[in-house]
Amino acid sequence: MLRDLNSILEYVDRLNELDTQGVPPMACPELVERAQVSDRYEVAEKKGTAKFEYAMRADELGECLDRKLALANAPDSDGAFFKVPKVIER
Repeated sequence: MLRDLNSILEYVDRLNELDTQGVPPMACPELVERAQVSDRYEVAEKKGTAKFEYAMRADELGECLDRKLALANAPDSDGAFFKVPKVIER
């Protein structure tokens, strides 16, 4: 899976090398401003993964979801854990 993801990211980097000046965005005009999120953070000139550095944030510990509340929406549980179909065989 890692190989496939790296292949996809390399391809995206190759696409980012293309000169798209003068090519209109493929979105309706009223959505274009909202669609270019990275441009809002002045990272349009950055390449590859550096373009998404603005999205990084520190992890912060928050309140845990109450177990009973979480399990209330589960299709199947044993009262303490979610029950799911077995997907790995030994």
